[in-house]
Amino acid sequence: MKEIVLIAGTQFKQAADAAAWFRQQGATVYELSSADAAERAEVLAAIEGEGRLDYLIVQATHRGGNVQPLGQVDYQDLARVFDQGVNGAHALVEAALPLLRKGKKRLGMITSAATSTREPKETRDFAFAMTQAGLHMLWKLYFNKLRPEGFTFRVFCPEEDGSGISAGKYMQMDFCYDPREDYIHNEENRIVMRDGHMREISW
Repeated sequence: MKEIVLIAGTQFKQAADAAAWFRQQGATVYELSSADAAERAEVLAAIEGEGRLDYLIVQATHRGGNVQPLGQVDYQDLARVFDQGVNGAHALVEAALPLLRKGKKRLGMITSAATSTREPKETRDFAFAMTQAGLHMLWKLYFNKLRPEGFTFRVFCPEEDGSGISAGKYMQMDFCYDPREDYIHNEENRIVMRDGHMREISW
C-alpha cells in the first residue's frame, strides 16, 4: 500500500529533498509551501480523498525579514516569524490529526542543531532561534499527548554539508518497539533530536 505523505515547508531545501526522496520510494506526496490557511485547507481536502495520512513532516525554519542579533531585536517581526512558524505548525497538526489517526501516525520535524536550547550555536538571528525552540517544545507536547495513541515522532537535523542519512530516510525509519518489553527498551517511547550521523543532540 502506498504511503501518503504531507510535507510542509518545501520552499526550504531539506523539506523539498525529503519530498523527492519519498516520491522515489513510491509514496504519494503532498506539499505545503506556506502557512496560508486556505492552502492548508485545500491540500487536506485533497488528502481526504486518500482516506488517510501516514506522515506529516514539517520544516518551519524561517528567518526574520531582518536578521535579528541580540540587542537589535525587531519584536514585531519576531512575533510574525514565531506566529508563522509555531502557530502555523500547530494549526496544521490539529487540522491533520483526523487523517493521521487513520494512517501510520507519524509526526516529523526537520530542524537545526544550532537551535538547541541547551547547546545553542545560533548567534545571528534571535527570531529564528526562538521560533525553532518553540517548535521543539510543540513536538514534545504532542509526544506527551499522542504517544499513548500509538503516534511516533521524528526530529531531525540535517548536516549542513549534506553528509549522513537524508531527512526522508530518517523520517521513514522505524525504531524498536515491543509492548511486551520494559518501557526503557523501546526506542519509540523516546522523543530525540538526531543529526545525519544518528548522533543524539541535546534539546
